[in-house]
Amino acid sequence: MDEKLAVRRRILDAAAESFSREGFAGARVERIAKAAGVNKAGLYYHVGNKARLFEEVMVELFSQMADRLEAAMAAAESPAQSLDILVRALAQAFEDGPAQARIMLIEVARGGLNVSEKVMHQVERVFLCTAQAVRRGVEGGQRLPENPFFVHMCMVGSLSLFALSGPIRARVANMGLGRKIGIDPTAPLGEMAEFLVGLFQRGLAVPQGEAEQEARP
Repeated sequence: MDEKLAVRRRILDAAAESFSREGFAGARVERIAKAAGVNKAGLYYHVGNKARLFEEVMVELFSQMADRLEAAMAAAESPAQSLDILVRALAQAFEDGPAQARIMLIEVARGGLNVSEKVMHQVERVFLCTAQAVRRGVEGGQRLPENPFFVHMCMVGSLSLFALSGPIRARVANMGLGRKIGIDPTAPLGEMAEFLVGLFQRGLAVPQGEAEQEARP
């Protein structure tokens, strides 16, 4: 890899880690530069100021997520599978890159004040995957025409919060609180994804009578 690209890569990786822990407001350029093995001047030269650095990190994270979800949607063999596949793909994305979930929740809690229009275009790509999955199911006669934004918020909110709650869920388990009501708080993210898949399948399913009526010539 070209030396300039390698330095830039180190800076972006260090910045992603810092922003995912501390958000935009808490992250410090000095610490990011030190973690990347450069000085502040080098960081500014290779990427730019803190706002530009945050934008670059966010665009990269959300564009990677959008690419992943769009590929998953393209692999769906039937309209009914689209939303199921999307839920599983998003869960796997959070499993593989928890920084995405952390940054997302931190910035949502802060009102998205530091999220630029360029980043929002990538966020829109992620949402459009959900909208497309819902539309496919409706057009295929298998899903109710519910608001795709509500579906999206249920999916992203549930999976991101679950992905980040591992430490506190482990504490709950160690205290024996889960056993009192017969549950395992340490269940993996994949189980949560399958729960959501089932929830959407049942909650968005066209009632049997209506489905049969639609199928009649």
